[in-house]
Amino acid sequence: MLTAVIATTALLALLAMAWSIFPVAPAGTAVDLRQQSEAQRLELENRLRLADRVLRAIAADIMANGRDSAPLGEAEQRYFDTVTFMRSGEAPIQMLPVVGTVPVVDAPWQERLAQGDSIVVSGAGSGNQPARISLVREVAAPGYRSALLAAKLTPTYLWAAPGGAMGAPARCVRESGGTTLHCSTAAAWQASNALRSDLSGAIERLDWSAGSQAWQGAAAVLTLASPHIPGHWTVLSLAMPTPGADRVGVSRRTVLTMSGALALAGLVVFLLLRRRKAQVDTRQLVQATRSALAGPPALPPPDDETALQHRLERQRHAIRAMTEIDRASLSRAGIERLVELASTHLLLCTGAQALTIAVLDPDGLQRITVTHTFADDAEAPAPEQDVMDASVQELLRAPTDGGWIHQLGDLALLQAMAQRIASSAFVLPVHCDGQPAGLIVLGCHDPALIGADETSNARAVAGRLGAALTSLARERELYAQTHFDDTTALPNRQYLQEHLPQHISRARRDKARMALLFVDLDGFKKINRVAGHSRGDLVLKDTATRIRETLREEDLVVRFGGDEFVVVLPKVGTGLEARRVADKLLVALARPFLVDGEEHQLGASIGISIYPDDAQTVDAMLHNADSAMFDAKSAGRGRYSFFDAAVNRAAIDRSSLELQLRRAIAQSEFVVFYQPQIDLRSGQIDGAEALVRWNHPSRGMIGPADFISIAEQAGLIEQIGEQVMLAACLQLRQWDTLGIAPRRVSVNVSSLEVTRGDIVGRVERILSATGLRPMHLELELTEGVFLEEASGALEKLNELRRRGVRIAIDDFGTGYSSLGYLRRLPIDVVKIDQSFVRDLTSSRDGNSIVRAVLDVAHSLGKQVVAEGVETEQHRSQLTDMGCDVGQGYLWSQPLPAEQFEMFYRQWQLVSRPVALEPS
Repeated sequence: MLTAVIATTALLALLAMAWSIFPVAPAGTAVDLRQQSEAQRLELENRLRLADRVLRAIAADIMANGRDSAPLGEAEQRYFDTVTFMRSGEAPIQMLPVVGTVPVVDAPWQERLAQGDSIVVSGAGSGNQPARISLVREVAAPGYRSALLAAKLTPTYLWAAPGGAMGAPARCVRESGGTTLHCSTAAAWQASNALRSDLSGAIERLDWSAGSQAWQGAAAVLTLASPHIPGHWTVLSLAMPTPGADRVGVSRRTVLTMSGALALAGLVVFLLLRRRKAQVDTRQLVQATRSALAGPPALPPPDDETALQHRLERQRHAIRAMTEIDRASLSRAGIERLVELASTHLLLCTGAQALTIAVLDPDGLQRITVTHTFADDAEAPAPEQDVMDASVQELLRAPTDGGWIHQLGDLALLQAMAQRIASSAFVLPVHCDGQPAGLIVLGCHDPALIGADETSNARAVAGRLGAALTSLARERELYAQTHFDDTTALPNRQYLQEHLPQHISRARRDKARMALLFVDLDGFKKINRVAGHSRGDLVLKDTATRIRETLREEDLVVRFGGDEFVVVLPKVGTGLEARRVADKLLVALARPFLVDGEEHQLGASIGISIYPDDAQTVDAMLHNADSAMFDAKSAGRGRYSFFDAAVNRAAIDRSSLELQLRRAIAQSEFVVFYQPQIDLRSGQIDGAEALVRWNHPSRGMIGPADFISIAEQAGLIEQIGEQVMLAACLQLRQWDTLGIAPRRVSVNVSSLEVTRGDIVGRVERILSATGLRPMHLELELTEGVFLEEASGALEKLNELRRRGVRIAIDDFGTGYSSLGYLRRLPIDVVKIDQSFVRDLTSSRDGNSIVRAVLDVAHSLGKQVVAEGVETEQHRSQLTDMGCDVGQGYLWSQPLPAEQFEMFYRQWQLVSRPVALEPS
């Protein structure tokens, strides 16, 4: 009996002590849930802001280059399922393969879009399916008013659970009004829907029931200005509480006192049951009772309580480290700042005595930045640059979860750690976008000091550091995509627009001059056309290399677009320095370009603008240099030209004339004059050349020399040419009904109309519409059309000849013409330029050239027309030489249709009427 009582008493005492020492912890305490909800809120903010940066980069590219500038690829698809571009009243344009729609944006948020903000638009989630979240922003794209860009976020990117050291409880995200957008589990969906409708602020502790299940939770509120969330989102961390989890445990002193009381009660029971006298020392009994009531002698605090406090403290440092790294990442801090934050907290959240963080060079160079931190150092660590050796590469291949090493002195990276403190180290690789990007090494003299909790904390911080490095890498990638040219690796126009103001501000502050050179390759389009775009890209790369090699280190070179480059010389004393650089560039670019064994001779034209002499703003600098470059091209190419105000005024006039030309086409302001062509043998009118005039509303009649070249440069020549041809064919048909019947009408055609347009189809349409037979239409072309894109032009001209249309080569002998190639050109008529006719009576060479052309042309069966016949002597000599047709002021200037009709009737009445001038 005595043994049983003593055993029972001891057992009760032990149970009480165990209850005190090992309290039952809840599955998720209030402090854990609060920390988790805050951490998850920061994670969600980070992801939304990062996605918004990507969308802003897409919008910036559209604004700079148009929506078709570059297709969206894998980098954007990490964030978005669909990207849709739409302007008011038109169908959406999909910029990613998956078809999407533009979500509806409520009217109150239209103003935010107009201010340049992005708006978060949410759909409705149902069951276990998360809501689809879209980012919408307005884009002022070239030629697109009221354009919207909408991107639907990929659910796996937005809602994926963040990594953490201790795991994460269930998570729900709710928007204003209580609508659930996402929950990590089905049970959490039910719990969220059972909660009161709205959570308008941060809540440290929530208790509620969903059906028969009790829940605990904490809430953090997410409100973002950029991208803007209408209302707010609430991030809810929730868990099902463990029964009895609120019982924290009775204090040890109370439990021990109760144990003593139980022991005393057992002793009394034992004495009563025994019912016999015993020799008891009263003093011992009193002492034993007092000792039992007072508890055991003073004991040091149990080790498990201290360990628990340390564990919680280290977890708090881990969470704080992750939070601060997230904030630094969102503020676009650099690698050095991220490493500094990780170094500050890693020693505190792991208990390590030494720490080394090594980060690889983000540009792919074989270098690393190393930071050593020691627990006993008060000074902030200083990063050092080092070369990545084989030992570092071996450490980078450590397991993802990390591993221990115990021979630190053999590794150059860890020698400082080995000499100061550590004999062992826990090595943990840091990954950026799935690839090793750095190392975290925790050193200590005893591996037992860094347990599972500490390594878990380190993994959490390493994961967050890796995420920040990934975000930084993607920022660099997006910046490179939007600010650098893929072909040449040079900065692009966007880069220039952002950095040129800085150069201008610096020059203004230093009261210095700055030069901007606009460089345009001569003849580059021909390489693309003949050799192909891939070889053209090789020429552009070589051009970029030559320009860089010519400049100083502080000079800036930019690929502005196509075959245009811009060079910025930050400091020039006078224009002479800019001239010297331009001379060097011309020499460098005049050397032949060797592509696939073939040499291509190009050269360049350069325009120069000087700050502050010529311009004082970015737009003015670019405009003036561009204007000077066109002046250099007009002067003969392969040269440079400084901006000149008079030249600029001419360019402005040319631009104004282009606008007026467009109006003239729309309002049919062009009229056709006709100059008779006389058969020199019979004296009859053989035909008429149709010559366009512009009847300008304020300037009167303008000749073709003043506007044809501008029309060609502006791409308007085909429209003008079609109007002239149609008018001439209609006029010839009308004359035919009146009994006025020149055998043919000759219409001038630009080389661009042949090489770029569908000249065959146009001629067919006009002949069909007017009813004119092909033999009565003659097309006059300059010899340039036979030199550029020869095969295409010859094929079209041969097709026209097969259909009966006559082809004439105009101004023969003024360019690259040779008598030898007349036999292979698809022509019917050779027109001798008036400069040779004018020299008939004054130059033996002129006489010989005309005679040679006549002999060769007649031998090939081609008709010869002499232009510029102004005197009777010209007519007589040409007739004696056997020339077929003459045209010139000897007979008549070009005449309006009505006056040509009068001339024709007079010519029929008299053998030699007086020459007429247009009235």
